[in-house]
Amino acid sequence: MRRLIRFWLILGLASLAACGREHHVVHHWPAQRFYQDGVAALKSGNYTMAIRRLQELESDYPYGRYAAQAQIVIAYAYYKNGESDAAIAATKRFIRLHPTDARVPYAYYLMGLVEFNKNRSAIEHFFGVNQLRGRDTTSAHAALRAFGTLVRRYPHSRYAPDAAERMNYLVDMLARNDIGVARYYYTQGAYLATISRCRLVIEHYQHTPAVEDALGLMAMAYARLGLTDLSRSTAQVLALNFPDSTYLRKLERAHILSR
Repeated sequence: MRRLIRFWLILGLASLAACGREHHVVHHWPAQRFYQDGVAALKSGNYTMAIRRLQELESDYPYGRYAAQAQIVIAYAYYKNGESDAAIAATKRFIRLHPTDARVPYAYYLMGLVEFNKNRSAIEHFFGVNQLRGRDTTSAHAALRAFGTLVRRYPHSRYAPDAAERMNYLVDMLARNDIGVARYYYTQGAYLATISRCRLVIEHYQHTPAVEDALGLMAMAYARLGLTDLSRSTAQVLALNFPDSTYLRKLERAHILSR
């Protein structure tokens, strides 16, 4: 028994010594080696190791030329590892520390991309199901802000076209989400809430197809409240802008509009 205990004790000490030697060697690497090892881990899908190596690089060489690159690559590694909040924090830190760096446009793009994909139950796959179904829209708005900053400040960036396309998608989704909420209010008899949500769509999403629904629902809600003049004037705006709208037939049957 004593021999067995001695064997395991020696084996444990040997393992600790080996770990100590590996730790010692790693922390004497040059910055380039840290970076290359981190990128290699990233490419192989070992995101945790990539983050560890790049953090070690920044710790040992905080002012070297590899440090800034490590910071933005760490943000991407967090994103790929499913650590959305850490990825967003890393991109914001990079922008704060390097506001004039040529990689700032990418940082904004990555921030938007993380928010865009942060909650797949809320933001569906790109150009997939085109609605938020009344869910929390915080991530969608955050993505819109990040992409908007990129497009506004860096319109010639290689990332700007994709960001603009995603913005159009997000705006359409957000508008449809509000229409979904307005429809729910209407079915529940909450006509003032319906009107309020429809106004929001008309004011903030003027160039989306959801405006037709907003005008139609608003006209019908006014009619339900007995506000015939407001219902009629809203219906006339609808007819002028969307002459083939199915809402017009409903309003005609309700004697709100005649054509």
